[in-house]
Amino acid sequence: MFRSHEMPAIVWVLLSAILVSLSRLPLYLGWLVFIGWIPLIYALEQQKLKIWQAAAVFSTIYIWVVLYWIVEVTPGGQIGIWIVYFLYYLLCFYVIRRIGNRLPRWRYVGFIAVLISFEFLQNFTEMRFPWFNNAYSLADYTLLIQAAELGGVILLSALILLVNVFLYLSFMRSRKYLFGVLSVFLLWGGFGWFSLSHLTMQKHDTKITIMQPSIPQDDKWDAQFYREILTRYEGLCAQAAKDSTHLMIFPEAAMPVYLMSDWASLARLQGFCRKYHMEIFTGFPHYERAPKGSVNELLFYNAAALFKPDGSISEPYYKNILVPVGERMLWLDYFPILWKLQFGQANWEFGREQRWYQSDSLSFSPSICYELAFAGLHQKMALPKDPKTGRIHKADYLVNITNDAWFGTSYGPWLHAMMAKFRAVENRIQVYRSANTGISLVVDPKGRIIAKAGLFKITNISAPLYTCPRIPLYRHLAWYPWLAVGLAIVLFALSLLVGRQRKQP
Repeated sequence: MFRSHEMPAIVWVLLSAILVSLSRLPLYLGWLVFIGWIPLIYALEQQKLKIWQAAAVFSTIYIWVVLYWIVEVTPGGQIGIWIVYFLYYLLCFYVIRRIGNRLPRWRYVGFIAVLISFEFLQNFTEMRFPWFNNAYSLADYTLLIQAAELGGVILLSALILLVNVFLYLSFMRSRKYLFGVLSVFLLWGGFGWFSLSHLTMQKHDTKITIMQPSIPQDDKWDAQFYREILTRYEGLCAQAAKDSTHLMIFPEAAMPVYLMSDWASLARLQGFCRKYHMEIFTGFPHYERAPKGSVNELLFYNAAALFKPDGSISEPYYKNILVPVGERMLWLDYFPILWKLQFGQANWEFGREQRWYQSDSLSFSPSICYELAFAGLHQKMALPKDPKTGRIHKADYLVNITNDAWFGTSYGPWLHAMMAKFRAVENRIQVYRSANTGISLVVDPKGRIIAKAGLFKITNISAPLYTCPRIPLYRHLAWYPWLAVGLAIVLFALSLLVGRQRKQP
């Protein structure tokens, strides 16, 4: 299949980048991820390949094919992401090449360990941006997603890379490696079939409705349209009331005012609760006085809270994880001078706690927008541990509210929405996702979409609530990706100590 004199190594990198990129898009080509890394494995074994060129080609194709929609909001941000991920892939490809050259017997183990470490470490620091997981290519394959219960998206990514390695070895060395591919899929698919067939779920009578108002982004923050926005909200609440809705979920920042300080808007929202006898969970911007000695007088938050017909208001949830630069400039706590830089970001403050709310004797925990990408945060929300006893409790469902109007009809809203399927399976919990312009959906504990609203439709959606008593194994083993990180570090360290090996036949 591969002959070095037929095509330059960089062409194989280009092919790999195209295949992996196409697997992420809503084109029903997710299966490409099982072969997408094979050309790159081959290319990295060619000594004539320049690592910086490989990183440049791979990052350029991936960023501008899969994440092209970011440029619609922030062209500078798109370029910034490309630069960052060029450097990330430069490091990854260099480490993989070095391990392969110096420790040839560990070449493919190193390949998997390095790429898994890359995926996992994207969850940390203020620059965190975990959108590059191979696992998300499986969004259309509910059967295969079931294994996320055992090890989250990191396990799924590892299995994908293992299949690529086995296929590569079957092409380059022996057809016996095809038995490895067959074994992986038999075990993987078998677990998926068993889970879908035998997972215990309980149906509840409570009526939960998601509102998708589809307010255009240009109108949302325009005071002239505010009355029209509230009129649309009331109309959708009235429709939900006819279906005996107990809880109505509004999107992120659905109330485009500082709600807790705007008494007229607060009264209007509470009026909806009383008039239609429903609880409303909604997002809104919020501010508080800053402590003495702070850089600014006020602290601003991307917030959400539960409002009840009796007039009570829950303690707000403040978004814990903010979009780098888009919602907060990096490293403000360490370099206060950066407050003076302004690229259109809001500079929200980080929330520090998760919240749990009671509605109709059931509990839920919320996340806001971008937070849906973070498996660790949702584990804490869905399956919190008692700090005193260490016992794991389980919320009844999760709520994610978002806007996504920024990204129009691009692939962005779809890529974001499909993450709800993985969060549902990882925690065996139902997820309600309210998106201003879509895609709003309800995902059950098996990862099946049981209700959905298309882009820019003005509508409500609802579905029965299913709860699942199972505590997934992944909750107990959330630390295990660090093993891949440790392995990658050890192999790289050894590669620095071992002399260059002879070229393998």
